[in-house]
Amino acid sequence: MHKSRGAVTWLRSFCGRSRPTLYHPLLKACMATAMLLCATVARAEVGATVRELIENQRRILILRQAANQWERAEARRAGQYLFFRNQELGRKLVGEITHSAQDMPERYREMTGVLDEPSYSDEDRLILRSTLDALSHKLPQRERGDAARRLQGLADLRKVLGADFETALWRVPLKSATPLGAQWAAYVSRISHDTTAMQVLEALDRELLTAPEPIGELTEAAAKARVLEWNGEELPDNTVLLTFDDGPHPGHTPAILDILKEQGVHAVFFQIGRNLGEVSRGVATPGHNQPIVVRLLLEGHAVGNHSFTHPVLPKLNRQNIAREIADTQALIEVMVPEGVGRTGGFRPPYGARDDKVLAQIDLHHLRSVVWNIDSEDWADPLPASIAHRVVQEAEKAGHGIVLMHDIHARTVEALPAVIRELKKRGFQFARWNGRKLVVDLPSSADVQP
Repeated sequence: MHKSRGAVTWLRSFCGRSRPTLYHPLLKACMATAMLLCATVARAEVGATVRELIENQRRILILRQAANQWERAEARRAGQYLFFRNQELGRKLVGEITHSAQDMPERYREMTGVLDEPSYSDEDRLILRSTLDALSHKLPQRERGDAARRLQGLADLRKVLGADFETALWRVPLKSATPLGAQWAAYVSRISHDTTAMQVLEALDRELLTAPEPIGELTEAAAKARVLEWNGEELPDNTVLLTFDDGPHPGHTPAILDILKEQGVHAVFFQIGRNLGEVSRGVATPGHNQPIVVRLLLEGHAVGNHSFTHPVLPKLNRQNIAREIADTQALIEVMVPEGVGRTGGFRPPYGARDDKVLAQIDLHHLRSVVWNIDSEDWADPLPASIAHRVVQEAEKAGHGIVLMHDIHARTVEALPAVIRELKKRGFQFARWNGRKLVVDLPSSADVQP
């Protein structure tokens, strides 16, 4: 703002009183040029955001082709990192397009112009489905119609791509590899042709890898946290615990609660602090999602800590790790009564934890909770494929903690099939009863000693 005032002052001085006819035309020309530059920058930002979203989605799918067990473990962590990055980019893109009502049509057309480039396929465009949905009610009438047409096209595509997965759900047992329809398999093969999962991992090293930090006297706390950590192995046979990360979401979390209520199943929601409220000078203030938390508690579900901003915790120093945990826990303690739905569980973002992180979890009197059944709803755009994967992995493991996310429409769509098929195969569902995990059997068998 000060720079623009300075430019106007300089222009007035340059023209001088003896050249008044020059001042106003030059001022108008300068302002027009500045507006043009701003519009160009905005269009460039929109285009760059769309390209990064698509590139990240491609990298996620390539990571899923990891060749060996070590690569697959690293690929899942990296894939979740990219997934969360795409959530941030999606919100940024909506903000960029809707920032100015006057510029909204042009910025929307910039987004769709990139989407329509020949280098991108219909499968690539699936990543923009949630963005188009978020924009569909905010755009002017003409662009709203275009967004509706595109959303319908993507819905039709998902039906085609998901057909094989729907059929596969009826196979018992699910011991074979996840079936891929010919169209989707061809797409994955095409984007994986020149890049391997290892190459993607190497490219992400600078973002994900950190130098180890000595923890000295905290070694004992880290060791204790490792012993106490839940990873699914502590559950009885034929038992699963449904968990949902990254919420609460104003639309998708209530939809998931509706499904769980209808199915008579309970879950644990690992929530991000900034979605719960604010913490200023040690004072926690609940935000607009508080009614959702109240509802899930009333319906018998439970809450866990998932950090405040969802960072890669090993990259942070001890002080910042402690703040990420403590601020979210402060909100939980204000919003969730002890002995009701407060689990005392902490889920490290991306499952990334080292001794430094584990020590802080223990020092905050929490328990690390990870998973052994990954729905990969963070990577997979097809609800039927997500459901197939959960059931298949549950049958292979025999029991475990299921990782899902209550921030996606596709998770909402997949959940009924997940619960239905697990029940059909004899699985029981664990829940938090205010003190420990239990299974709703006639004997009320305890999970935790």
